[in-house]
Amino acid sequence: MKVKKLGSWISILAIMGLTLTACGSNKETKSNDAEGAKQVTIKIMSVSQTENPDGPAELEMAERYMKLHPEVKIEFIGVPMNDLYKKVTAMATAGDLPDAFTNTPQFIRTAYGMNITTDLTKLLGEDYLKAFYPNILEESSVDGKLQLLPWTAAPMALVYRGDWFEAEGLKAPENWDEFLDAAKKLTKDTNGDGKADQWGFGMIGTRNGSGADRFMTVLRSYGVDELKKDDSGKWITQLDTPEAKEAFQFYVDLNNKHGVVPPGVTETGFPEAASLMATGKVAMMLTGPNALGNIISQNPDLKGKLYSTPIPMKVKHTATFGVLGYSIAETSQHKEVVADYLKFMVNPENALAWNTVSGRLPTTIEVGKQQQMSTPEYAGFVKALEYAFSIPAFDQYSQFQDIIAEAYQSMIAGNQSVEQATKRATNRANEVIKNNK
Repeated sequence: MKVKKLGSWISILAIMGLTLTACGSNKETKSNDAEGAKQVTIKIMSVSQTENPDGPAELEMAERYMKLHPEVKIEFIGVPMNDLYKKVTAMATAGDLPDAFTNTPQFIRTAYGMNITTDLTKLLGEDYLKAFYPNILEESSVDGKLQLLPWTAAPMALVYRGDWFEAEGLKAPENWDEFLDAAKKLTKDTNGDGKADQWGFGMIGTRNGSGADRFMTVLRSYGVDELKKDDSGKWITQLDTPEAKEAFQFYVDLNNKHGVVPPGVTETGFPEAASLMATGKVAMMLTGPNALGNIISQNPDLKGKLYSTPIPMKVKHTATFGVLGYSIAETSQHKEVVADYLKFMVNPENALAWNTVSGRLPTTIEVGKQQQMSTPEYAGFVKALEYAFSIPAFDQYSQFQDIIAEAYQSMIAGNQSVEQATKRATNRANEVIKNNK
């Protein structure tokens, strides 16, 4: 199935390649003129290289760039998303950063504080950046300096089996009560052995950023800010509020009380949850649009059966931007070369082709208006961008992911009550706030 998907991607690239050949004679001439010139090697640390179908597709795009620019050689260093921040920090400490590395809004302030990122506003120019959604550029900047070129957006939304919902006469859930009703209806014993083998919700319950970011949107839907500034400008947390405790209890009850989540939730990360949906074991999951590419690459028969809708609300809909992009290392000796490759990655043809393969949304305004963004698969994600909240401008924000994840895991495991878990989370949050400089 993956081969079939990759074949589609290669076909897209082949068509694009013909187009570029037809209208890109200047680039070909430039490439030919450069033959014999000293080759420049740029190294890029990429989380996409550890994922399918993203990794092969990104490599294919780089190879096409290198054909147009034979004076450039691109080498990738693959690193899993959950190891990215530690890897970047370790390599920066060792003075061994590659020319560019995957970065996120959650980590840009930490990287900025380490002085390891290039100001892309200055390098790329403000005129070029006018093509991007302004709020996505803001999300990718620190002190007005663009820290990563936003390659894709993956706003968090609810992906659900549209065909199953229609068969049960269900509507896309607008609030958490409707979500729970649907999850209960779609948790079934389909083979008559007396045990559930289909579940309503594919919860990602691992103790990492992947699990924490999902619960963070639930928390926000209850009107809770894990971190915010009060009226005096002081950082505070709302993890000890009644609304926060209600959100934690609802989320944990989906597994512990209602049984609408498959067994092994604390070990269920994104790959496992996506596989559960691909194999028809779960009906819903909170995720970005990148899950669509992953799931359909595993099971092409689900094409057209997966719908999306904004995250159900308690008091409001919410979403993360899910921006993913590349930072250029301040130590790179080839900043202009890397910048040219990054521009190639986000041009309209490549952005639409990447959306087809990975499901991730483009970050430029004109590309976002294309028809393929309005299908039932993507309409909910595009709508979710209206509810996206910005990551707090707090240097150590990434620590809140572990604080949140530890709390729901301890409750799921039955080690702590909601009172105990939120008290510990609040104490840890206040300690981080106290130590922030």
